[in-house]
Amino acid sequence: MAQTCAGRTAVVIPAYKPDDRLPPYVQALKDAGIGRIVVVDDGSGQDYQRFFDQIPRDGVSHVISYRPNCGKGVALKRGMAWLMDNSPDQDIIVTADSDGQHTVEDVLRMAQDLARDPSGLLLGSRDFSQEHVPPKSRMGNRITSVVFKLLYGCWVGDTQTGLRGFHRDLLPAMIAVPGDRYEYEMNVLIECAAMKVPMRPLPIETVYENNNEGSHFRAFRDSARIYRVIFSGFFRFVGTSMVSFLVDYGLYLLFNNLIKYFGTSLDQEVGVLFIRVVPHILIATVAARLLSGVTNFFLNRSFVFTDKGKVSQAFLRYLGVFFLVMLLSALLTSSLHLWLGWSDNTAKIPVDIVLFFVSYHLQRRWVFQKKPAKAGSGC
Repeated sequence: MAQTCAGRTAVVIPAYKPDDRLPPYVQALKDAGIGRIVVVDDGSGQDYQRFFDQIPRDGVSHVISYRPNCGKGVALKRGMAWLMDNSPDQDIIVTADSDGQHTVEDVLRMAQDLARDPSGLLLGSRDFSQEHVPPKSRMGNRITSVVFKLLYGCWVGDTQTGLRGFHRDLLPAMIAVPGDRYEYEMNVLIECAAMKVPMRPLPIETVYENNNEGSHFRAFRDSARIYRVIFSGFFRFVGTSMVSFLVDYGLYLLFNNLIKYFGTSLDQEVGVLFIRVVPHILIATVAARLLSGVTNFFLNRSFVFTDKGKVSQAFLRYLGVFFLVMLLSALLTSSLHLWLGWSDNTAKIPVDIVLFFVSYHLQRRWVFQKKPAKAGSGC
């Protein structure tokens, strides 16, 4: 079983300025029976060519080289694209780092797990509670996991793991994910959450040699890229909400003043009666809210969730969320006012803040849901 699954497995190893651990790691994977190994030289330069020259170009291992350095995301996607065109016999795809963090045993366990259950994305999950883990790695990963859970509704214990596995059917989706550098791996998690691809953890050995000095991860610049990716969708949602608020308020002023102007243009007594009888505030509020809601729908569809499904179906779901949030806002604000004695103006603030996040998650996971990616079949 293990040998059969190893033969079905292709491993992609992005490498930038590697050291002497790379050639023996590739050889160990070959000795374990891995069917295909693709090493991607991400513009390392002539000084590091000797490490790539030690890797045989045979029927199992293959080296892709290019200049200049383009980033880990580009390297992974070029390796996967090569596999899609040249390695039809391998249906289990595993990505691993070149710095010695991912053991051959863990790669084989990942292949065996995917052979049993090829659904979703399998993530090698390290134990950050161990003493030898650098504090910055422990803290950074925990914060990222919490933020990812809040924004995307999925708990990923190791968001920065480079050991990942999936079925060949996901290759086109993985290659289509945007991102050139370290942010690509975070984009993969976000896309999987959007497409409802299951993300499963696989406990792996936690290796940090020499305080992880072999890593080319630039703490400030690459962390900024990753967090920009994590928050980009939510910040766009905040931006479209602000635009919709301005549209809503502007239309309210317009409609309210138009109705009152129409009333004042009538005979004085009739006009006074018109203003008193016609609920101009209610009419202006509802009309403005409906039009601003339509504006918000198309802004979110185009700029936040990039939905490509049928407009009519998404719009009907959006209307459901739209009226649900409006109803909950009124009910919860009234409840806090009547039962807890809060000022109605004060109560509306926390209620609408909570409902803002509720609306975000409902729109992301239901209104503008992406089509689930397909997974292959098992052994």
